[in-house]
Amino acid sequence: MYLTDQCRLNCTFLTLFLLLSIILPASSQDTQAKYQRKSISYIDAVLPIGENVRLRSEQEAYLLRTIKAEIEMSRFDYNPLPEALLTKFKHEVVARRVRDLDALTAAINEVLAPEILRIVDYQKEMRAAGLVSEADRHSFVVEKARETGITADDLEAIMNSAYIYLPVISSATIQENEKANTVTASLVGGILWFAVKTDEAGSRVALLVKSEAEGSGFAKRSGKFSYEGRTLNGPQYAFATATKVFARNLKVATQEIPEFQLTNPLTETGAGWVEFSLGKREGLGVDDKFIIAEFYEQPDGSLKQEKLGMVRVWKVADNREKRSDSKARAVIGGGYERGMLALEHPRLPIDLSFRFGILPVSVDTGSHGDSLKFDKDITSNFYVGQLWFNYNLARSTGWSQFFASIYGEFGGGTLDGGTAFGEDVPSGLYWGVGGGLVKKFYVNRFHLGLEALLSFSDYRFNGTNLDNYDWEWHISNLGMTLNGNLEFALGYDWNLGGGVSYRLFAPSTDWTYTLDGSEYDLSGVSDLPELSFSGLGSQLYLTWSLPSLGYDPWAAARGAVGY
Repeated sequence: MYLTDQCRLNCTFLTLFLLLSIILPASSQDTQAKYQRKSISYIDAVLPIGENVRLRSEQEAYLLRTIKAEIEMSRFDYNPLPEALLTKFKHEVVARRVRDLDALTAAINEVLAPEILRIVDYQKEMRAAGLVSEADRHSFVVEKARETGITADDLEAIMNSAYIYLPVISSATIQENEKANTVTASLVGGILWFAVKTDEAGSRVALLVKSEAEGSGFAKRSGKFSYEGRTLNGPQYAFATATKVFARNLKVATQEIPEFQLTNPLTETGAGWVEFSLGKREGLGVDDKFIIAEFYEQPDGSLKQEKLGMVRVWKVADNREKRSDSKARAVIGGGYERGMLALEHPRLPIDLSFRFGILPVSVDTGSHGDSLKFDKDITSNFYVGQLWFNYNLARSTGWSQFFASIYGEFGGGTLDGGTAFGEDVPSGLYWGVGGGLVKKFYVNRFHLGLEALLSFSDYRFNGTNLDNYDWEWHISNLGMTLNGNLEFALGYDWNLGGGVSYRLFAPSTDWTYTLDGSEYDLSGVSDLPELSFSGLGSQLYLTWSLPSLGYDPWAAARGAVGY
């Protein structure tokens, strides 16, 4: 009986030991891997550090407001540094004639950092004095606040802050061209992130990262624009859109800082999907990308990261009140297991596509004397290069891989079978623009894309006749384009795609004819050749998820139109 009981006892202890050996390391890894909210202090100003910065007060206010709206993400708790600490620092920046980020970093370390560290060290004094109760801590903070000349709330916020950021602007220009009726705004600057560190060596403020960014905006000088609930003129719109681009690039740069990167172990996995404990509380959005990684211990005790693949968020959990897990679909890789780490892979909500396209064109029989003649119906193709910008609308709509797209294309081709002044019709120049909506459906690396677009096409060809007169024929039209594409994910940010298109344009005889610099009215002329851009085409392309972009294509297109 004793042996039986002893065996049972040993088996029980062995079972408990095995469970603890599994659970405790996993819990430890889970705790270390989860993203912890960071407390941030910031300088509530955008410091000009270049000679080429001449902004009006309302422009400075808008610039600061826009940067804060992008940088102050849900993953952080924010506390502005009090003005009392900043006055001396601002005077010192002006006195030193600071002109670049390196000089500004030195000024922060020599002027502002000592004041911050003096407040941070109050935490040590409280611990040394054994101040545990809330009342004792409050009395201590109030007393120190009187000594430093700032409020108790400001002092306590600084004591608890682990990071500091400072946005700067080194160049801001607005160039107006009255003759061309255009205006261009350009911003150059960056952001400095500092970490407040305390260890055996004492407290210090260390430069964490120095990120630089640019932003440009363009508009018709005489245009009127509705933007963010306001009506803006051309210069105002150019500056506002440049500011938005500048701030958005700073946001992505901040998300890429390892200390601020959202991370979390996988809590559940399945065939083609994973779950992890991040959500609205951390500012997660539909279609956010995460790299799945695993860490291996090296012989020297260090950890090596191995990236296993990528997932894309498709359901964001509301974890603001209680824990709830978000879901993501696997894009690259598979066979993921609980405990593997999901690492944020921040990118702009803009995909850029470089495409080669073959477009249809046909001409029915018709003529205009000897200047243009088609004796038979012809069908041909134009060959174009295309540049596409796809704006991901997933965050605003909740629909994964739903895009608004704009594109431009440029190329040419020949209408074989026609003659102009007795000669074969020469090769012509084709260009087009368009925009519409795109929806993609994906299964792992493969993406099926459906595109519905409004398209404008323009074609012209020219030459010189026997009388040495220059001539040109020109035609344009508006229609619809429907594309069906299949993409394959080459990597985390690159897709290879191809597909077919169908263009639906009404046939047109609305030609424009120019001879020796004079344009002829053909509105009453019959029997002109009928041209159509309708028919089947194809495209092959590469798509890149952008980490940054110096301008907003959609805003620039609006600016060019003027409203």
